[in-house]
Amino acid sequence: MLIAIFFSGAIYGFSNLSSGNILEIVLPLIFVVIAAILLVRRTKSLEHPLLKLDLLKNKYFAATVLGFFLIQMISLGNAFLLPNYIQLTNNSTAMTAGLLVLPAGAVGAIMGPIGGNLLDKHGARNVTLAGVYLMISELAIFAIFSRNMSNIFIMLVYILYMGGMGMILGNVMTYALSRIDKKWVTQGNAILSTVQQFAGAVGTSVTSAIVAVSQDAFHSKAGMPTAIGTQHAFIFLLIVAIIIWALFFKYVKDKH
Repeated sequence: MLIAIFFSGAIYGFSNLSSGNILEIVLPLIFVVIAAILLVRRTKSLEHPLLKLDLLKNKYFAATVLGFFLIQMISLGNAFLLPNYIQLTNNSTAMTAGLLVLPAGAVGAIMGPIGGNLLDKHGARNVTLAGVYLMISELAIFAIFSRNMSNIFIMLVYILYMGGMGMILGNVMTYALSRIDKKWVTQGNAILSTVQQFAGAVGTSVTSAIVAVSQDAFHSKAGMPTAIGTQHAFIFLLIVAIIIWALFFKYVKDKH
C-alpha cells in the first residue's frame, strides 16, 4: 500500500508540472515524502520486507541504482520526445516516426551482448563511461539543434544514444548486484525492477510537462513551440546525463 501511494503520488505530481496549479503538484509530493518515510520505517520492522531498502546503505549499490534510474528516465524521455517531434514539428505520420526510431532500437539490442563482452575484457569502469559519453553526445547534439532537425538527422543521432545505452544497461545492473552480498541478489533485482518501472513514468511525465510549458509560453508558427519545448527538455536530460557520468565516474570501479 505504501509503495502504491509513493508511486501514484510521484507520478501524479510530476504529470501536473505543466498545470500551473501549485496544489496539484505539491500536495501529491507531500504524500510521497510521508509514504517514503513510513515505508522505510515499515521495512526496518519486517524480517522479510518486500523491498530490502537497507541495501541502499551500500554507497556503490545506491549510486549505481540511482544511475540506472536516471538512464531509464532519459530513455523514456527520448522515446517520448523524438516521435512527438517527428509528428508535430516535421509533420510526419506516426508510422514514419516508428520506422525512424527502429534502427536505433536494433543497434541498442545488438550492443547489449557486445557490451557484456567488453565488460569481460576491459572492466566495468571503462565500458560504462564510454557508453555514457555516447549518451551525452546524443543529448548535447539534440539540445543544440532541436529547433531545426530533419527526420534523417534524428534517426542517425538517436543511434548514438541507443548504442551507448544498450552497451551499458545490462552491465550497470550486473555491477550493482556485484556490490552486494550474493544472498541479497534477489532483493537487489527487486529494487532495480521497481526503480525501472518508476523511472519510465517519471521520465515521460517530466519531459512532457517541459514541452507543454514551452508550448503554452511560445505562440509562433505551427510546430515551433514543440521544437522549443523539445530543446528545453533535451537540455534537462543532458544535465541528468552529466549527473550519471559523475556518479559512475566516482563509484564504478574495476575489481582487482
